[in-house]
Parts: sequence; C-alpha cells; structure tokens
Amino acid sequence: MHRSGTSWLAGSLQEKGLELGEVSTREQHNVKGNRESAALMAVHDGVLDDNGGSWKKPTFPNRWSDARRAELAAFIAGMNADYSAWGFKDPRALLVFDEWVRQVPALIRVGIYRHPAAVHASLAARSDRFDTKRSFGLWETYNARLVEELRRSAFPLLRFDVPQDELLRGLDVVARELALPHADVPSTFFEQGLVHNEAAAEIPKNCKALWDELESRRLRV
Repeated sequence: MHRSGTSWLAGSLQEKGLELGEVSTREQHNVKGNRESAALMAVHDGVLDDNGGSWKKPTFPNRWSDARRAELAAFIAGMNADYSAWGFKDPRALLVFDEWVRQVPALIRVGIYRHPAAVHASLAARSDRFDTKRSFGLWETYNARLVEELRRSAFPLLRFDVPQDELLRGLDVVARELALPHADVPSTFFEQGLVHNEAAAEIPKNCKALWDELESRRLRV
C-alpha cells in the first residue's frame, strides 16, 4: 500500500546494491524520492485507466491489452539489457501483478505494510480528500492483494512501524536472502526524522482480519 514504507524499502535495497534503473530520488512529499520508475508507473497507470480505475480508485482484476503487455515486455527487456539483476517498486503492481508473474515467472517478491491509521494520516497530510473511510478502504484493498500474494507463494514481509533496530535487522535479512552485493554494509537510508504520522490507535474493524494475517506472516528478527 502507498505510504507504507515502500520508498524506504526500495531505497534501502538500492543502497545495498539492488539496481532500480532510473527512478525518482527527490520529490515534494519525499525528500529521498519514491524510488519509482516513471516509465513503469505509466504502464501500470495505463492498465488501471484502461479498466476504469486508478491507484486511488483501485480496480481488480485488471485486463491487460496487447499494447500494455508489449509496453511491460519492453520495460523488462530494457532492464535486462542494462542489469544482470534488478528490481522495481510500485504499489500499483499489487493490482496488476498477474501479468508480471506471466512475463517473469521467477520474480522474487518482498513486501511491507504499515498501521492503517498511520497510512491514513500520511495520505490526509497530502490531500484533504482522504477521510478515514476512504483511506482504510484503500488500505484494505491493497493489503488484501498483498495477503493473496503471500498465500500464493510466501516471501519476506516487513512491518514498517517497528523500532528502528528491528526494521534494519529485517532489512539485512532480506538483503542477504537476495544476495545483494552490499548486503553486509550497514544501511544509512533510514532517517527517523523523515518518518511522520506514526499511529498508536487500534486497528479499524474492517482492517483487523488482514492486519492479523499480516502480523502472523511477517519476518521477526
């Protein structure tokens, strides 16, 4: 889900040697950038738009046109030409992941999630159009897809709103599992001062079942 530590995770893995290609490294609401590829985001946005949705009006499942499949194939081919191993980050991928699995059957996944109240606070800080009902609904939609992927084939799952030392230990475990070239180099990407909108509230009822399953599946170190 957006605003769940995905930029931190991608940037930290990039710091440890994961190639991401040309990505955003600075923007208005994220001084270190969201670490997303504009080209890939355009593909994902295009698929959602073709199906009458968007990241904030998520649709699922989503049909890929032949043209969109070709765009994704071209992106993958370009990254393969430039890097022997690479990754990407875009929360929208949860809504269009079936085509990724079709084109890259051996795709390795890493997940991250965050307290729904913290996600809402982060969304609301950027737009007054996000009330709790809308934010929690988005959290539920995206994290339901995350849980479905975990059920399909387990992969490392981190929780963003844990103490910093625990978060970084989890990062190190993931980096070693991915055999990244700088896996054992201490990460400096995380800055506590850049983390806002922490939440101590109870989990909303409509999010509770998903939260409990995410908690049961997350990496604990």
